[in-house]
Amino acid sequence: MAPLNVTSDVEEVNEEESKSPQAASGEPPHEALIERISHEVFKYDCLDRRLKRHHITGIAFSGAVGIGLFQVSGQIIAMGGPVGALIAFVFAGLVIFSVMRSLAEMVSVRPVKGAIMDYPDVFVDEALGFAVGTMYWLANCMSIVTLTIAAAMFTQYWGPGFGLSGATFVLLVLIVLMNACGVRLYGNLEWTFKWLKILLILLVCICLIAVKAGAGPNKIHSNFQIAPGYSSTGFFEFENMTSTLPATQANVAFSGTGGRIVAVWTCLTIAMFQFMGGEIVLVTAAEAESPRRDLPKAARYMYTMPVTLYLVGIFLVGLCINYLDPRLPHPHVDYFSSLRLKGITTALRSPQVIVIHDAGITGLSGFLNAAFLFSALTAANSALYVSSRTLFFLARRSSFKGIRNTIGRTNNGHTPLAAILLSFVPGLLAFLVVGAAKTAFQEVLRAFLPSLTSANLKQPIFVFGRLYTGPMLCIYASECLAFLRFRKGMKLFPNTIDRNKSDYRDMHYRAHWQPIWAIIGLVLCTLLLLFLGWGAVYDLCAKTKGVTKEDSIVDLVAAYLGPVLFIGVYLVYKFVYKTEIRPYSSFRDKWFPTGVPDETGTGLPRRRHGKLGAVAEFISWIR
Repeated sequence: MAPLNVTSDVEEVNEEESKSPQAASGEPPHEALIERISHEVFKYDCLDRRLKRHHITGIAFSGAVGIGLFQVSGQIIAMGGPVGALIAFVFAGLVIFSVMRSLAEMVSVRPVKGAIMDYPDVFVDEALGFAVGTMYWLANCMSIVTLTIAAAMFTQYWGPGFGLSGATFVLLVLIVLMNACGVRLYGNLEWTFKWLKILLILLVCICLIAVKAGAGPNKIHSNFQIAPGYSSTGFFEFENMTSTLPATQANVAFSGTGGRIVAVWTCLTIAMFQFMGGEIVLVTAAEAESPRRDLPKAARYMYTMPVTLYLVGIFLVGLCINYLDPRLPHPHVDYFSSLRLKGITTALRSPQVIVIHDAGITGLSGFLNAAFLFSALTAANSALYVSSRTLFFLARRSSFKGIRNTIGRTNNGHTPLAAILLSFVPGLLAFLVVGAAKTAFQEVLRAFLPSLTSANLKQPIFVFGRLYTGPMLCIYASECLAFLRFRKGMKLFPNTIDRNKSDYRDMHYRAHWQPIWAIIGLVLCTLLLLFLGWGAVYDLCAKTKGVTKEDSIVDLVAAYLGPVLFIGVYLVYKFVYKTEIRPYSSFRDKWFPTGVPDETGTGLPRRRHGKLGAVAEFISWIR
């Protein structure tokens, strides 16, 4: 798909549409055939600018809020305790805050299509831009798999009558159909999903407050504290627990203050999975009606709502649940060996459902299960949108004509169907996990990765979640690096653009305390990358009781496979196309990009200052 062509941001609509299939008579036969098919099936090479601000925030919010708060949070609480989980969530929110402030300022100056890959490309290195685009596509494909698996498992709450294979098939078809409709209809759907998810989280929070206040016939047992240390296989069960589930044995690998720090850090590496997604705002740049007006505000406020809801949600559930409860999910411990869904996360192991069930409130668990299924499905829907648009941008920038004329084309409705279908293909891995794939295919995988196949069947959400988190941390670090060069390069052209002038503050977003935020984001993302799989290394070396060698190897592969692929793509591209770090002098013409709609007649507002102005901007965004 390489090399990229970043010299122009303008879609080559006229040039491409002026060529008929007959004009390709001088081309090789296979290229002429591809172009003929492209002109018959896909007639355009641009997207429709039909997304308003509420559509943009709806798409981003729906993608950012999936199953993390409802499922992955249980694993974090079990490992670090309620206080440790809250600390991990605060630090994860800090990472997202740092990255999004950097992205918000860059998109206010340069709201171009394919912005996620554009900034590392233009301000750092062409090879880095290609690596970011490729791995962003792959990471969101893994997110589709993760969320589809979770949604399929939720369907089994009502019994095994509707098999996992059938549920997975129906869910994948729904996701494709929603993405294949026009972008305006898709945006309206996502805006509706956003508000339904906000109401869902608020409902769960109200239920937790009521339970803590004494609602329900049963008294709940909770312990709001940090875990006694780090343990990869759980801690111990109090004797006065009313649960009939088997108790675990005490097993604290690291105790004391050092153990607590290690436990919180491990929780942080897991918590990052659920906080990611705010950057989806930038993916909509090519379809936004007013990108210069709407994208900076959406990027500034997008992460505020989900991060706030996550922090409140984890605090409330931590007040209500006993982190020693063996029903909480854990990557290495399976307490439900006799149940139908052996080793797979379901709503029965959601901390919110456990609290409500223990309080004796009947009838609500089924509703929450349906709500969690909806949340996972809509997040997978957003992941397919993001991956398809990212692939479309990559194809449009490719120098290979066959790729541009197929994947980089849209139909009569300006929908990139080829990119959608190709991005959908990795989602079929969900069939392998739920048992719908053929045994022969599993045997092929087992021949190459004997440990990976068995572990995927045990903990698919954990494994594919790591395959998403690793590349995303690389991407976030790249965006922070791009901002540091973006800011430094701006100082070389003070007569052209100056962050310290009032007209810059009026027309663009100027993030306060920069470059401190970008440095914090870069450092934290790098540290998280380095220690993403440290727990697997410890279990492998210490031969932790209850953790098999195969489990440790899978954890290690899942943690570092994404970063290794990211570095590999970057180095291969750099070696093949001999790219170099872009000099600051090349930034001269990058502050005023072409291809962005002229919004001077749309009432582009000047930025309002003061607390009241900030509140007004936030209210205008949240709708």
